[in-house]
Parts: sequence; C-alpha cells; structure tokens
Amino acid sequence: MLLLFTAFASADPLTLGSWAQNDGNGGTDGGPLVVIAPPSYAYNNGLTDYTAPINPLIGTQYLPITNNSVWSFPIGNSSWVSYAQTSPESNPFVDTPNGNYFFTSTFNIGATSTPGDASGSIAVLADDTVAVFLNGQLVSVPTATSYPHCADSGATCTGDGTVIALPSGDFVSGVNTLTFQVVQGGGAEFGIDYAASISMVPEPNSLFLLGSGLIGTASLLLRKMRA
Repeated sequence: MLLLFTAFASADPLTLGSWAQNDGNGGTDGGPLVVIAPPSYAYNNGLTDYTAPINPLIGTQYLPITNNSVWSFPIGNSSWVSYAQTSPESNPFVDTPNGNYFFTSTFNIGATSTPGDASGSIAVLADDTVAVFLNGQLVSVPTATSYPHCADSGATCTGDGTVIALPSGDFVSGVNTLTFQVVQGGGAEFGIDYAASISMVPEPNSLFLLGSGLIGTASLLLRKMRA
C-alpha cells in the first residue's frame, strides 16, 4: 500500500491600509504614512515636486469622512490621510497648491527568496490622483487629463478604489516600501487612502522541512498499519 502526500503552504497574508501618525492603525500590518522629500524616481508629470509642510509635532493627519458626497468612505480599515486638514470636511480647511506631494509607508514580509515569493494588489483613492511605487519601481501611472472633481480617469477620490497589481519581482526580502506621489492638479481638497493585501509563499527550505515532516508521518503510519 502506497500513500502519497502533497503539501502546499503559504504564510498568512498581510493586510495593509493607510493610517496617519496622529491616529491608530485600524489593525493593519504596515506602518503609518509619512511625508518624505521628493524621491529621485518621481514620475514626471510637468508639475512641481513639493515636500508637504507637515507639523512635526503632529505628523501626518487623519481625515475623518462622515459622508461620501465628495469623497468615498475609506477602503476597509484604512483612513484618508494628508499632511494637514485638507479634506472636504476639514474645518478650518488647508488649501493645497497644485503639484506633487510624496508619502511613504513600510511593511515587512519577513525573510524570503525573492523575487517571486510575494504578490499582492492595492486599492487606492486619491484627490486628485496618484502614482504608486513599490521599492522605487513605478507600478501605477496617473492617466487623468483634467480634474473637474478629483481626476477624470485612473485613481480618483470616488468609487471603490482603483486596484493596482503589485508585481512579484518588485518585492524585496524583509522591509518593503510603498511610495505615493499624490498629484494635486485642480486645487482645493487633497488626500490619499489605500488598502492592500500581500501574500507570501514560504522559502524552499521551509517547504522541504514541511515535506520531510509529512513523509516521516506517512512512514510511521505505514509501519503501524503493518504491525
């Protein structure tokens, strides 16, 4: 009698979501969104790159949204985030000049044999729109041509969020970095919201150990059956 066991295993997926430095993380696995200086790999859209004038005593700020008449509600357990109170419900309201503003967040996928050990997707809402980078690699390019209310195409501030694939080859072992180039093209409100799910597969050594354990268990079961 021959018993054959085949095993496929994967780690629990990471659930990521935007949250501000002045507010809780909503149970997500990544770090808060923080303002950074314009990175060298910024997507060139003809607008000036700015470092947002963040209050160092507060950090990035949570933007409460109680109705979805202007912006959609946040995705999942995430939050709308900005460098100041720039939402349609902010009072007092801080106006954001047109340009590019950069935010970053990190998450840890543990030791892997990347590339190829992780994959995922991210859903994004933004006012006006956003370019997304994973570890410096551009994964989403803004497609808007006008900003009547947020962007007229691509990632915008209404709906369920624009879903963007995160290529396996762009992940790195350990700490990974998401960077958001939030584009302000039509003045007025400004913000970013995202939620993501990242799946990992175990290292080959882990699979080998798992398979060896199952083979050992099967051998013991066979010996007991023959006894």
